[in-house]
Amino acid sequence: MRDITEKYKGKDRGQILKELARMHDEIAKLKTSDKEHRQIKEAFQKKTHALGERVKELNCLYTMSSLVQKRKISLGNILRGIAGIIPPAWQYPSIACARIILGCEVFATENFRESQWGQSAAIFVKGKKNGSLDVYYLEEKPACDEGPFLKEERSLVNVIAKRIGEIVERKTAEDALRESMVRNRALLNAIPDTIFRVDNKGAILDFKKGKVFGKRFRSSTFIGKNVFELPQQYKAISKEIIQQGMEYVSQALQTGETQTFEYLILRKGIFYHYEVLITMSGEDEILGIIRDITERRRLEKQVLQISDWEQQRIGQDLHDSLCQQLAGVAFLGKVLQHKLTARSFEEANDAGEIVSLIDDAITQTKGFARGLDPVRLEADGLMAALSELARNVEKMFGISCRFEFDQPVLIHDNMMATHLYRIVQEAVNNAMKHGKATEIVIRLGCTNGTAFLTVKNSGLGFRRGTKGTKGMGLSIMKHRAGMIGASLDIRSDGKGGTIVTCLFQNRGKTQEGEKK
Repeated sequence: MRDITEKYKGKDRGQILKELARMHDEIAKLKTSDKEHRQIKEAFQKKTHALGERVKELNCLYTMSSLVQKRKISLGNILRGIAGIIPPAWQYPSIACARIILGCEVFATENFRESQWGQSAAIFVKGKKNGSLDVYYLEEKPACDEGPFLKEERSLVNVIAKRIGEIVERKTAEDALRESMVRNRALLNAIPDTIFRVDNKGAILDFKKGKVFGKRFRSSTFIGKNVFELPQQYKAISKEIIQQGMEYVSQALQTGETQTFEYLILRKGIFYHYEVLITMSGEDEILGIIRDITERRRLEKQVLQISDWEQQRIGQDLHDSLCQQLAGVAFLGKVLQHKLTARSFEEANDAGEIVSLIDDAITQTKGFARGLDPVRLEADGLMAALSELARNVEKMFGISCRFEFDQPVLIHDNMMATHLYRIVQEAVNNAMKHGKATEIVIRLGCTNGTAFLTVKNSGLGFRRGTKGTKGMGLSIMKHRAGMIGASLDIRSDGKGGTIVTCLFQNRGKTQEGEKK
């Protein structure tokens, strides 16, 4: 008090009043500033609280996403976990509880019970209501936007319900896909064939080795490689096989039609037959299947051998038995003719005509016998048989037919020679019957270690897909080619005619049989 008296001592009343007025203004300003400070503080606290609520909501959604991303977690465990993370995201977590109803199943927090303070949202799966999400407070709280709940909590419960529906759809689809993959994998494992995908450049996109390749081969070692690299790493796979396969890949991609070819692999003195099916599976890529048909070919070979043996037996019977009997009848006929002539009977001429007819029958029967058993066991038997076939066609049908070769091609495998002869025989018959050919050229040769046999005619060109192109004759030709590991190609020669080309490896007497 003394300090204040000293401060205003010597000042008149006007100065003191003026000073008091200034101090009053400062006090008013301080009160206003304090009020604004309190308002700012309250607004900040509200913002901080709201921000905390949003953080809890975001944590809830993030935890849901993390839960869904867990591997090998069931849908039931996901929904059970979601029910547990919902209460902490609400404004009063200590008294909050949640429940998820999905179909006949219920997932709820341990403290769940219904009360008068709750909010709910429907769960839709594939556009149909399939359940609900319910959140309750177990005690009364001050009223907000929706009872005791915030408007943001209404948005959150709707978002969670929608997200649950999406999770159910996704998990259902994933489970169905996983089951389908398991079934498909089991099916693939049960298939002994090799299955692969290759693009138009030869890159291996996928590979399942099957039983075609041995145990030392692993599928993963093939993926990512180019097929042209395989001959350098695997001796059983030759460059010729790869080149042939890529030609069929190009045809499949260009035409969209499934291509099939066969090849042989020699291992430990045994030939193994493989069939390759190539089909277009996407843009610039194909799906291929390699199948071991060695056992099938062995059985087919036995069937054909039996058939050929039976033909040979019939041919030999015709030659050795029927021809001999006809020759005996012809001899007796000649004797009868001479007797009738000696007695000047007119019937002598009739007897001579009968003998002539019998001679013609003998000639035809010998021709039938040669047709049933055309290839002799000598290495040049095929060449001799083809030469005789050309002469017979020219003689019997009156069209030009010749057999050409630059140098002798000796076929040591009589079974292979027989199949090749039958292929040529069928091609010649087709040329005359369907192609209306006036000239036929049969050619046998060898280039770069690969033997070839062609039948070219000047008749009508070959058109794929037309009526008659899938007859039994063509099927048998392709089947015979497959039996000897040969490739058969039939196409127009560009000049109106047709050329049949058979490419084969002229092997020696290598054993061909079962795998060890």
